[in-house]
Amino acid sequence: MEEKLLRIIHNHFPDSNVDSDNWQSVLKSCTTTPSTFHLLNTVHYHVAYNLKESAVNLSMVLYNNKQAVGVMPLMAHKNEQHGWVLSSNSVEIIEPIFNQSLARKVKKRLEKELGNLIYDLAKQLNIRQCQFVNIEYFKLSSWYVMWAEKAKEIFSTHHLLVDLSLSLEDIRLKFRKSYKPLVNKGLREWRVEVYEQVTSELFERVRLLHKSVAGGSTRPIETWDKKKEQIDVKESIIITVHNEDNVLIGTGLFTYFGDSGVYSMGAYKRELFDKPLGHAVQMKAIETFKNNGLKWYEIGQKHLKIDKIPATEKELSISHFKEGFATHIVTRQHLVVDITYD
Repeated sequence: MEEKLLRIIHNHFPDSNVDSDNWQSVLKSCTTTPSTFHLLNTVHYHVAYNLKESAVNLSMVLYNNKQAVGVMPLMAHKNEQHGWVLSSNSVEIIEPIFNQSLARKVKKRLEKELGNLIYDLAKQLNIRQCQFVNIEYFKLSSWYVMWAEKAKEIFSTHHLLVDLSLSLEDIRLKFRKSYKPLVNKGLREWRVEVYEQVTSELFERVRLLHKSVAGGSTRPIETWDKKKEQIDVKESIIITVHNEDNVLIGTGLFTYFGDSGVYSMGAYKRELFDKPLGHAVQMKAIETFKNNGLKWYEIGQKHLKIDKIPATEKELSISHFKEGFATHIVTRQHLVVDITYD
């Protein structure tokens, strides 16, 4: 199947490839700020996450006159319930991103050809529906608008942001009132450390803590390898919490690129869930991202009972916790397109 899919891509984009150097060069010269979902390593992570059933990385660098001008994060993976799915992040397809100097008409042509490619890939995989998301916070991409004209359904989700252009004092003033003493307590009582590089030994301890808290392995070991690689290339950081006996009791993993960062995952000793470990970790993440010059930190989704995919009580509880740190709540637009072909 992989060969057939790559052949379809080659028919549409004969020069396309997944050259990592050219991928990075495009991300550093884009018209809009890339998201962490545009990182090639993030796609590798999602491919690894879905390898158990079947997954193929279809991501590509796009060229014009032999020059790398755009990137398209894309993968195909099998889902137990729905068969094959085309996505960028295991769920939906995000917008391609292009070099700042690319002519508007060339961008439009490439987007149209990518649309044709998605139809052909869907036909090969017998996919009848695709979901798309507009990743940008404050405006709709031309890619999203192109698909909106064909959409069967459009819906929104809500996301929690911290505006890092504010001073730390102003950010703290916007915290939920009860959080301020809890943050101070967490930072005072435990050793909270930020790792922009991490040893294999410490990373393994982080993985084992996550496994212990979750009650078993929740993702393939290959996904942890990809997370370690993202730290090695300075696309992720780890924040750890140790007690007075030097026991790892909490950890958070964060991914970043350009001027934005996101909270990827966390794990905290179950017997300490009522303690402010997470409060201290979030404060350290905010401080670190601000000091590194980022503009936005996305803590996660604000789940609502009326969401298209109903949230569990656990998700609602976690969402409530995260909301206590947010300075902004923004919407992200999604759409569903029926794929029809002869």
